[in-house]
Amino acid sequence: MISIDTFGGISIREIQQTVALAFNLSVRDIVSPSRRRQVTCARHVAMYLSREMAVRRWRATNSTPAATGTGQPSFPRIGIAFARDHSSVIHACTAVKRRLRDDLGFAMLLNQLAGDLRDHAREPATAREAI
Repeated sequence: MISIDTFGGISIREIQQTVALAFNLSVRDIVSPSRRRQVTCARHVAMYLSREMAVRRWRATNSTPAATGTGQPSFPRIGIAFARDHSSVIHACTAVKRRLRDDLGFAMLLNQLAGDLRDHAREPATAREAI
């Protein structure tokens, strides 16, 4: 499991962009129906990181500042972001966890991506919007 110490949080979209860049793909490729190995691997990594690192924000109906919260995005929410079903997200997370256990190079890649995302989350919001 990847831990994150975020200040502003990371969105699923930011994770998609970071993973796409790392795999030399576009976000459009990652959310496409393509089953090419490179695209599928990048999609699985992005889904896993979305589950582990993304922050879900919500506001209670009374709209008081104390009523806001954050949490882990649900499998269905991640599925929507990737144009997939929630069961595809569950499969992706399981496959990535298994590969992390068995493939040191893959684990190092994932840790590098997580570090990039942590650094990105620490940037001021105005700097992130300029990108």
